[in-house]
Amino acid sequence: MPTDSGPAHGVSDPGRSWLPLTRMPLPHKPEAAPRARRHTREVLTLRRVDAELTATVELAVSELVTNAVRHGLCLCGCTRGPVSLAILRTEKRLRVEVADPSRTPPRWPAGTGSAGQDAWDLAEGRGLLLVTALAADWGDHAGPVRGKVVWCEFTGC
Repeated sequence: MPTDSGPAHGVSDPGRSWLPLTRMPLPHKPEAAPRARRHTREVLTLRRVDAELTATVELAVSELVTNAVRHGLCLCGCTRGPVSLAILRTEKRLRVEVADPSRTPPRWPAGTGSAGQDAWDLAEGRGLLLVTALAADWGDHAGPVRGKVVWCEFTGC
């Protein structure tokens, strides 16, 4: 499973100077995903990002925010912790960061779906497969205070 393993994945990568385009707190509720998609589309359209790339980023944002809301529980098990979206840009890349209160890393799909697996199990981790297919890179790291940040990057902007 891809996770941060050094400076190549870090926000503080000295080779990249990230310009924040937007930072947005989100409710820890199902309506966070459509709100994040809409906000992403508005920000990227305003920044004149190609429509195809905008749609791709919007889909990845939806998956990451859905995962954060669904699985991003505080250590106590509550869902009151913060969820947030950040979109950053360099000259050649866009980066999406979704933070949630859980320290548990993203879960990669366990298998290919044996006959004994139910539909719920098969759905687990599929969003990460989609993000992996859409993005140039992705990973996760500990949040600045608590929780984690799951991020993905796109080229061609």
